[in-house]
Amino acid sequence: MKYKNYPVKPLGGGEMLHFVQQLWIMAENLREMLYFGQDFKKVIRAAPQPPG
Repeated sequence: MKYKNYPVKPLGGGEMLHFVQQLWIMAENLREMLYFGQDFKKVIRAAPQPPG
């Protein structure tokens, strides 16, 4: 048999900590993308428009 399927085990103390740390990293990345997006919109609005 090529793959061995192990039964599901509940998370212990160490595995949950890693999961929680990843959530904070993802939240920080989303916050940075929001700020960069808002700054980009401000720059686009402030840029001079070419004549019609």
